[in-house]
Amino acid sequence: MRKLIMILLLSGLFSNAALALDDVVTVKLEAQNNSGQNGVATLMPEGNKTKVVIEIPNAPTDIAQPAHIHLGSCDKLDKAPKWNLEAVKGGRSVTMVPVPLETILKDKTAINIHKSAAEAQIYVSCGNIIAVM
Repeated sequence: MRKLIMILLLSGLFSNAALALDDVVTVKLEAQNNSGQNGVATLMPEGNKTKVVIEIPNAPTDIAQPAHIHLGSCDKLDKAPKWNLEAVKGGRSVTMVPVPLETILKDKTAINIHKSAAEAQIYVSCGNIIAVM
């Protein structure tokens, strides 16, 4: 009987670990305006914050490209960024967003990358943030 209880307890621990892994949200970033800048963003819960890692392999190496999370979708973004992200430099950006992942997921949101600070009106990549259930 003790062995059965231990097995059930250990099963519960491992199933919780599997659930924690499922909390990561991956966003496919698709090129816009013929930029060729496809990539991926990964959103990971970090307590009351969310770590956002953007990777765009063929991004320019010499230009910082502003990045944001906007309300809406790539087809219809709210112009004002909801959360600023670190600019993509050399194809990578890492940001700690000061809200839990659940907060980002509760509304329709998207990650948007701009060509440069000087050409912020030109979008080079975008991806809708969707929680996979």
